[in-house]
Amino acid sequence: MDMQENTNPILPAAGVRRRTAEDCSTSHATITGGWRDDEGSSNPSGRDPSDNSTASNALLRCKKPFTMATFNANTVREEGRARELAHCFKQCNIDILGIQEHRKVHMEETQFSRLEGQYLVTSSAWRNLSQAAVGGVGLMLSPKARKALRTVTPISERILVTEFDSNPVTTVIVIYSPTNVAPVEEAEAFYEKVGEIIRDVPAHNFLAVLGDFNARLGPEDALYTYHGETNHNGKLLVDLLTEHDLLAANTQFRKKRGKGWTFLDRCTRAKRQLDYILVRKKWRNSVLNAEPYHTFCTVGSDHRVVSMRVRLSLRVPKPIHKVGYDWKLFSASDELQKQYTVEVKNRFEMYVLSSDTLRCGTNVYHISGPIQNIEKPHSMICRPTMQLSSVNIHVKRL
Repeated sequence: MDMQENTNPILPAAGVRRRTAEDCSTSHATITGGWRDDEGSSNPSGRDPSDNSTASNALLRCKKPFTMATFNANTVREEGRARELAHCFKQCNIDILGIQEHRKVHMEETQFSRLEGQYLVTSSAWRNLSQAAVGGVGLMLSPKARKALRTVTPISERILVTEFDSNPVTTVIVIYSPTNVAPVEEAEAFYEKVGEIIRDVPAHNFLAVLGDFNARLGPEDALYTYHGETNHNGKLLVDLLTEHDLLAANTQFRKKRGKGWTFLDRCTRAKRQLDYILVRKKWRNSVLNAEPYHTFCTVGSDHRVVSMRVRLSLRVPKPIHKVGYDWKLFSASDELQKQYTVEVKNRFEMYVLSSDTLRCGTNVYHISGPIQNIEKPHSMICRPTMQLSSVNIHVKRL
């Protein structure tokens, strides 16, 4: 096989700089229809910057927000629909778009192409029993996101993993879940595989899972949801969120009810919320907004695009102030122990003033007021009788 046919226009061969490969290679035009950098070298008179320098390529920054989204396109096999998708992508200023059901079947494990100045990465779809093309996941990238792209790893027909230069590194997983009517074993195996992939992502990475989960979440499992109950796929999704400390970004913002649904059934006109963007809870302050939009309706899909706007937030959580007691002083002072005993006795003597009863086995106990008063922290008793710490003692003496 000709070596030029294996040239990857996004990720060149090992040991070759991306910019150098793009400037020197002549095979890209044949493979991608003219996929070459328009800007050329950033320093024509000097040497190219090192590939290890990520300052200019970083996606996630403190001052400049960027947008990522997920969209079930139904199909982009036709050239017209693919170009319309790229046009909508560009018009909405999206940097990373996770695509489900592109239905493009190709021999390569991963295919790269360029449309309307944007970059499309797809893993092959598959064929069902009637030989019709179904499924397939991929990514559409802006020129900015393409420059930051590190790796593209197709895991399966339904899962694609990519990494982007940033500090922290941005990991994007695109998934397409089996439907709720698929065999239970298939859905459980899929979510288990997604969980394994998430476990392998370093804890400090900014993780985003873009996908059509075919899952409904009820109000008991998410903050702001479209549905009143959770279905089977939804329960698997909840388990995934709980196990890996994730949240569904498009359920975290209060919106009108009409902004909640992401799928419109063409037969019954029923609306459902099936598409989500998952992020780690530690980065929740970096998510500025997440919601569905109608802006991709000209593509011809029965899904809406779900968009998330992100800006890096390094805000440190407020520390919890813990009161420290000097237990050594308490154990050495008989006077403090007596005061503490008196305070405890006085507090519980208040509970025999009413005729309320509590039965425990064959014994009946008389208590007063709400029983939760008994569970008040011991600090209510400690404060008036015990010294807090040696530092506080010194302050009081002054």
